[in-house]
Amino acid sequence: MIISPEAEEELKTSFEFYEQKKTGLGKDLVKEVSKTLDMIVANPEQFPRVKKKQIHKASVNRFPFGVYFAVKDYVINVLGVFHYSRNPKLLNKRF
Repeated sequence: MIISPEAEEELKTSFEFYEQKKTGLGKDLVKEVSKTLDMIVANPEQFPRVKKKQIHKASVNRFPFGVYFAVKDYVINVLGVFHYSRNPKLLNKRF
């Protein structure tokens, strides 16, 4: 699995935001994203295709985030850990 720098930065920023809201909440976010990544690795095709039908989206439990990823040559590329309230045009520019 390859996680893009943009996805890493989004998760880091979101972790910091949630930790400021309530201690431990950022850790909970990271834990849920990690569970989502594990499910993606186990069976990436279970998640719906969006964005030009080459990108999949997996929703994160408990938090309003989607993990956007592509699969090419059996390699999973995580392109974004995107909060649903953000402008989707920002995400579209990556694909």
